[in-house]
Amino acid sequence: MQTHSLSTTKIFIQDVTLLDCAILYPSFGPKGKSWYVDVIWEGNKDKNGVLFDFSLAKKSAKSTIDHEYDHKLLVKPSLIRFQSNSQIIVIGNYKNSDNNLLFAINTYNNSIKRISRETLIALDNDDVTLLEKEIAQSILRNSPENVTNISVKLREHEHKLKPNYYSYTHSLCYHYGNCQRFHGHSSVIEVFKKGKFDLRKSSYAAKKLDNAYIISQNYVVKDWNTKLIQELIDHCPEITDLKEHHIAAQYKGTQGEVAVIIPKDHVFTLEQESTVENLAEFIRAQFPPDEKDIEIRAYEGLSKGSICNI
Repeated sequence: MQTHSLSTTKIFIQDVTLLDCAILYPSFGPKGKSWYVDVIWEGNKDKNGVLFDFSLAKKSAKSTIDHEYDHKLLVKPSLIRFQSNSQIIVIGNYKNSDNNLLFAINTYNNSIKRISRETLIALDNDDVTLLEKEIAQSILRNSPENVTNISVKLREHEHKLKPNYYSYTHSLCYHYGNCQRFHGHSSVIEVFKKGKFDLRKSSYAAKKLDNAYIISQNYVVKDWNTKLIQELIDHCPEITDLKEHHIAAQYKGTQGEVAVIIPKDHVFTLEQESTVENLAEFIRAQFPPDEKDIEIRAYEGLSKGSICNI
């Protein structure tokens, strides 16, 4: 009897999910990123001629990404100064011009994702291939045994090179979901004048908010004497010497309590929460109120956002 070796087959799903996170870069500090996620599964078909049911494959991949990476701060393990059963402290030092700056966060454990040092260096050079491999391995661990290999493609907004492209980090303590965590987004701001896209106005608005930690002024801590902030200082005494260049913020949501210390020039405060609805209204307020027929489309990451035309 002649036997035939099993050949592998592949399936793919585009736009499995959207990944929104913040990355603690060695050269810059925290920065928001948003990607579309495409996934390819490879392996052997089962007796019914199926590699992995599409609905189950998408559900499994999305669940893995949402649980391990989405709405988290990605850091290398050496930046973790302390960890208990509930809290984790991350501190990163970097230089900006002539100033020594740092980013410090005291937060709950499941809001931090460890990635390798090599992956972080690659991301700092705008190379996502190692992160794609890390995500692929995470998805593979949660896949059936007949799936032998997975590849992941991370895609940014198609207009990422346009001047109206921007990124930001934020936290929404009153949000019901994972937006309570310190995380970030990258996308575009679109300003329309009389129904026509205005690149100049759009770029002006994006530049104003680019690379900022956007927070409500109600989060700002003036005295730096809270328990969470004192714990940060205990694990990084140099914070005291750098106080004049930094802002401390603290908030409490249903998932836990968070304290952040971040350079002043990375912070943009609003009177209200940094929801995309409030951001759209803030952007509209940057243009004269008597200037009619202006519409703002502010994106929170990819494919979603808020419209303001008041």
